[in-house]
Amino acid sequence: MVLKLSDSENLRYLTLALLVLLFLVAVSGQTATAWGRGMMQGGFLLVLGVAMWTVRKHRWLFRSGLGALAVLALVTLVSYAFSYTGLRVAQLGLLLGLFGGLAWLAFKEVLFTAGPINSNRLLGAVSIYLLLGLIWAVVYVGILEVDPAAFRGSGGGPWLESFPEFVYFSFVSLTTLGYGDISPATPIARFVVYLEAILGQLYLAIMVAGLVGIGISDRITNRSD
Repeated sequence: MVLKLSDSENLRYLTLALLVLLFLVAVSGQTATAWGRGMMQGGFLLVLGVAMWTVRKHRWLFRSGLGALAVLALVTLVSYAFSYTGLRVAQLGLLLGLFGGLAWLAFKEVLFTAGPINSNRLLGAVSIYLLLGLIWAVVYVGILEVDPAAFRGSGGGPWLESFPEFVYFSFVSLTTLGYGDISPATPIARFVVYLEAILGQLYLAIMVAGLVGIGISDRITNRSD
């Protein structure tokens, strides 16, 4: 089934918003201040806002996304008032669902939309890769919330404080660089880490093969016309 999110530029905007978010995450980690963490949360809202804009013509997606955003905002406000692990885990669960939904929609747009390979499609492939790194970063800080001893080399603390270093760790694992400054210390953490490394390699192979197939199919179609 082919799904068009909104227009021919939608994934360019999403990729740009994700890059801005990653920069704000780095700023938050560099400053280690409340305003830095506030900027990072603003980045989350930016990405999710762009996502809502891209699906505005699909009412059920738009309404579902707005509902999830409203719940996320409510949980975030409550978590500021009450420092409770369950609330922080719920917050991470909502982020995980939103990022996962975005990645799936972008994947369908890139590989299952008719048309030639253009910059929007290529940037969509980039946005999926960035979303995979963010999804695993959310999983890592979720594990850390439940088990503070799950990773060696981490400063620990609430997820907003540790998220920047786990975004870094996630992309290092996704690209199989493995610097070793942060490492998993429990079996579950190790499982999640090597699963990300496997997925990172599979994604590149599947995406390249898919884009090559689309390119060949488009050329054959143009010749037959």
